[in-house]
Amino acid sequence: MNTTAAATQANVTVATIRTWCRRGVIAAAKTAGKWVIDTASLAARIAIGAMRARKAKPMDINLTATYIYDAPGPHGAEPTTITPAVKTRTRKTGFTWTTITGLAPLFADRLNAITDEGDRIHAAILLQTSQITITDQIEDGPDEIVNGIAFLDRGRLRVKHQPTTAIPMDAVIDLAKQLRTQLAA
Repeated sequence: MNTTAAATQANVTVATIRTWCRRGVIAAAKTAGKWVIDTASLAARIAIGAMRARKAKPMDINLTATYIYDAPGPHGAEPTTITPAVKTRTRKTGFTWTTITGLAPLFADRLNAITDEGDRIHAAILLQTSQITITDQIEDGPDEIVNGIAFLDRGRLRVKHQPTTAIPMDAVIDLAKQLRTQLAA
């Protein structure tokens, strides 16, 4: 296997694969100036990384991060900045509702991996309008996704998102669960 294929499989950069080869982290041999990587060794390294990721303490999600993209406008590209907004309110019923919008900065790595500029801008706009709602109000009903809104944990966690290939609904649901844990701490 070559470095490009190995990087894709391991979800790391080609430079990282080359470093692993040089340091002996994975079994590889240089042939005609190019690394040839042992697939079993790479699979073992990927498994080690996955175990470490599960054991690692969850990182705080930076709710002050920004994401900037150039949106097409009448006079050329105009920079648009997205920052997450967190709003908490208590309703007359006594239930607390926290709403998080402007999710694009929280998916910056995924957005930046989209090679087509139009697709990247489209995904950023969708994330700008996506919404996570965390509440202590319990509602009857099963966990379900209806018309782009996921109702989870008896309605206490809600995700409104128009999914794309790069940013599927599951990714936003995972973020919602992490945010709920972080904001509850």
